Amino acid sequence: MNTKILYLLVSGPADVYMEQAYVSAYSAARLNPDASLVLLTDTATDNGWLKENPLSAAFKALFSEIVVAPLDPELPAMQRSRLLKTGMREYVKGDFLFIDADTLVQRPLAGIDDFQPALAAVPDLHSTFAEHPHRRATLNMCKKLRYDASEDDYYFNSGVLLVRDTPGNHSFFKQWQKNYLAGYKKGIRPDQPSLAKTNENKYITRMPDAWNCEVQNGVRYLKDAFIIHYMVTNISAGQLDRLYLLNDPEVMLRMRHAGQMTNEILEVVKDPFKGYAPVTQVFAGKEIFFFRTRRYRWMRGRYLNGKRSFLEFLLKVRDHLTKKK
Repeated sequence: MNTKILYLLVSGPADVYMEQAYVSAYSAARLNPDASLVLLTDTATDNGWLKENPLSAAFKALFSEIVVAPLDPELPAMQRSRLLKTGMREYVKGDFLFIDADTLVQRPLAGIDDFQPALAAVPDLHSTFAEHPHRRATLNMCKKLRYDASEDDYYFNSGVLLVRDTPGNHSFFKQWQKNYLAGYKKGIRPDQPSLAKTNENKYITRMPDAWNCEVQNGVRYLKDAFIIHYMVTNISAGQLDRLYLLNDPEVMLRMRHAGQMTNEILEVVKDPFKGYAPVTQVFAGKEIFFFRTRRYRWMRGRYLNGKRSFLEFLLKVRDHLTKKK
């Protein structure tokens, strides 16, 4: 495999990003023994948690190259992470396939060498932008960046990116970082809105969905997936029940405390389907949009707190009257 596999890491003891990156890089090395794995990190992480984590030695042994970017350690960790991502083309030489930490590699990746585009990505949530469940929120974020994304065919996910070492890509990433920093000043923390703005001239080529299969939306691509993206965003959103085993920080912490890969994680690495929750239901179409509404979140919150809503009372009365008829 000629294309490098790149991971980024900004981490400390309060998070489990190093544990996630370790699992993903382990899965990549296991199926791609001839690949060159590269780790891009920042000064604060390199001087601290990359030395202190009980998994550090095993983690670093997976990489043939570790690149340290001299970022200001006083910057928030999230910003440093995004600066690494938007700046990775300048820090790493050669062609690379960037892979987010919250992923599992399910099959050999050597076929990426034959994929010709300079910069490629998979559409976010495996949908057109017209059908994107977060379309309204995304349009609002892009608007703050002075970009109208309403006519875009796709809103690309930045979790897996094929990046060739070309002058065009160097220019693209410099502009992406500039756009990200401008958005950060306006309170936009994700990097994908600024990616969309940078792609205004449709520079990014669409990658086959199997290269970045999001477990919550990419069911039809799971069987043939190269990379499974289990996503950790539901943790910050307060989701109590984990769709995927590796979403649970406690699972990662058990591995940290053990100082080695645990059997429960190894089982998922060998068979990613075992990561799904034992009871999982699939939804599609309008059901997905309903679950994104404030109405649903309000009802769900009351249900989880054991509270009855006035709506439930009205439905109960309706059912009672209907039965009498």
